[in-house]
Amino acid sequence: MSDMPQRTMTEQVMTRLRDMILSGELAPGSRLDQNDLARQFGVSLVPLREALARLQSSGLVRIVPHRGVFVESLSVEELLDIYQVRESLEELAARLAAPRLSADDLTILDRLKTEMEQTAAVDDFDRFLDLHREFHFTIYHAAGRRHLLQLIAQLWDLSARYRRFQLYAFPDRVHTSLFETQAILDACHRRDPEALACMVRYKVHQTVVSLLDVMRREPTMTLLVNGKHANHQ
Repeated sequence: MSDMPQRTMTEQVMTRLRDMILSGELAPGSRLDQNDLARQFGVSLVPLREALARLQSSGLVRIVPHRGVFVESLSVEELLDIYQVRESLEELAARLAAPRLSADDLTILDRLKTEMEQTAAVDDFDRFLDLHREFHFTIYHAAGRRHLLQLIAQLWDLSARYRRFQLYAFPDRVHTSLFETQAILDACHRRDPEALACMVRYKVHQTVVSLLDVMRREPTMTLLVNGKHANHQ
């Protein structure tokens, strides 16, 4: 990595850090040791600090002068902020996408739904989340609105840790989610804008309801689920 242009190094470091945060390898609230990370990635501190600055602008880390850099914690306030905006934007994207879904799109959605069922059966939550994202973005891409898609993608990145937390806290939520996914898929096949928009908004809202419940009852679970303990469940 050291012989690559600085900008490329920064982007690669940013991508690796982002993946570590979203996967829970770097736990919410943890302090990042910049020297250790630089050694781990084989880079100098310059591209690492540039990457951290970009991650701060996207809401994944917090740089505190004279104290260091911290992974942003999970909070009820952030949860509501992210998901309330997601409800509105994804409802709009689904409504726009419905009449534009192609036969190929529907074939892909059918395949993804089948794969989601298979991963749910073996509790492969990480793979399930990847398929879940691909399923929804296959729909949203059909809307043909580039800026809308970019906004939704950014919000999905910010909410990735919450979705992972939800599945480890409520494993049965996977199976409930599949019923909602089937209803969304049925609306896609009918190319029904109102039904699709309604089901997408409902699915996002149900995620908020279950997350709020567990975060208010057992706030300490966020560190267990998103930290190293979760990787061994």
